[in-house]
Amino acid sequence: MTSPGSPSQTRSLIIERLVGDSGEAGHVIGAGRAMAERAVPLLQKSLAVELGAPVTVDLRAVEVSRVPLARADAGETFAMVVVPSPTSADAMTLVIDAQAIAVVVCALFGGDPDQPVSPIERELSQIETDVATTVFQHVAQALNGSGRRSLELRLPVQRAMSGMEAKRRVLRDGAAVRMVFG
Repeated sequence: MTSPGSPSQTRSLIIERLVGDSGEAGHVIGAGRAMAERAVPLLQKSLAVELGAPVTVDLRAVEVSRVPLARADAGETFAMVVVPSPTSADAMTLVIDAQAIAVVVCALFGGDPDQPVSPIERELSQIETDVATTVFQHVAQALNGSGRRSLELRLPVQRAMSGMEAKRRVLRDGAAVRMVFG
């Protein structure tokens, strides 16, 4: 394997690998945004059925990123799952932070909607990890799509990992589209 002759050629190759053949991050972000926007109503509907109450899901951000940065903003306590497809052992990496898990657990088990949700500041319990797995299943199904646009994810998702297992999991360095839902 040979490397390009100059730093600018090296940067050019890295950018092409990150954003695709077009070299335009805008195209990649646009495709990711379209995918996420198609998934939002499906995700709202499936979570509302699961939780037994109306759920509002909004798309907060879509950006070009790297796979290992998936858990960078999750804080100390989070759950994660890596979803394979026929073409990739790590087609999708899903991460949910402790605050989001606390909200879903509270809603699922009948917490008072007028009271603030207490943040989780410890290792996740078995039930909390199972709830995260359920959320990941709904997110993966919504993002997977169908037909020509399908990612062909291997569903159902595996059980979510948390704690040291999630922190130690080595994520392959590669280009990614980061979608942040709230």
